[in-house]
Amino acid sequence: MTGPNIKGYQRRKLGIFYTLIFRFCFCFRSVNNFLMTGSKAYLIYSGSVAAGAQSGIEECKHQFAWDRWNCPERALQLSTHSGLRSANREVAFVHAISSAGVMYTLTRNCSLGDFENCGCDDSRNGQLGGQGWLWGGCSDNVGFGESISKQFVDALETGQDARAAMNLHNNEAGRKAVKGTMKRTCKCHGVSGSCTTQTCWLQLPEFREVGAYLKEKYHRALKIDLLKGAGNSAASRGAVPESFSAAPKKELVHLEDSPDYCLENKTLGLPGTEGRECVKKGRQLGKWEKRSCRRLCGDCGLAVGERRAQVLSSCHCKFHWCCAVRCEQCRKTITKYFCLKLEKKSRNQSGSKRKDARLGRRPNPTLN
Repeated sequence: MTGPNIKGYQRRKLGIFYTLIFRFCFCFRSVNNFLMTGSKAYLIYSGSVAAGAQSGIEECKHQFAWDRWNCPERALQLSTHSGLRSANREVAFVHAISSAGVMYTLTRNCSLGDFENCGCDDSRNGQLGGQGWLWGGCSDNVGFGESISKQFVDALETGQDARAAMNLHNNEAGRKAVKGTMKRTCKCHGVSGSCTTQTCWLQLPEFREVGAYLKEKYHRALKIDLLKGAGNSAASRGAVPESFSAAPKKELVHLEDSPDYCLENKTLGLPGTEGRECVKKGRQLGKWEKRSCRRLCGDCGLAVGERRAQVLSSCHCKFHWCCAVRCEQCRKTITKYFCLKLEKKSRNQSGSKRKDARLGRRPNPTLN
């Protein structure tokens, strides 16, 4: 990564930190009488919150790497009225995955012993969980992660309008995605290795599973239709929470349709798909990679162009006693594919070709 790119990356990361932390530090309140308040709590949890928000954005970029909307830089701001002025399903996903990332990281760091006031969730230990097994062991404390993340992330929403309600709903959907993808792990107990009884506990999944779960929710996101022309009356403000309460808390919701991401739109900060890389062939491609050239280029009225480049890679590696592996540097030509504008042909050329085709003539070769 070059110098300017490193600086840009650091600025983006700091932007997430400032948005989620410094705007929050004045409004953090106690939770269940055992969490610290004010600036001390800010110092303890701020690093985990910033790391969680960053992991959410990175997961967003992974999940949408081969989509027309690929989680661009504008998606890094979470506040209701700053960068994300739209209220479409992409904004819904950004809020959900960011909220999930914060909760996930806080829960994981709690299990790793990073916080003195947090430990295993053993509230159900000893209780019958199902046929042949009991709750036991050390479950990841998602209740702790959920409480702290809710205080941090939801504090950004200070408005009372439909957009704020939408963001809060999707924040909650992100937290429920973490809880809904928890894995049950069990240990057998019995004589001579038998499994007479089992004790089981809940563990966090890989965050990639949470991202994939929310990507499916994104495809099935529900559009909320609010009353038209209601204005800012007290009745219309009361109708906002009613409209969202009808939507299941696990589902993503949005208010607006998405724009055409094929086209560049400078007003909305959308780059379009011209110039995007796609994949035509390769081993172990995912379903979205396989369809990327059609979806990014063909369906957007663009052609697929080839560019060849030489890359250096290690080759002819040999083990030398003892104990080193030495490799040669080999040049390899690779082909990359990009979405390009279709070449426009003049009317005379196209008309001549159609006439030649009707008369069965072969085109004359071009003279140099």
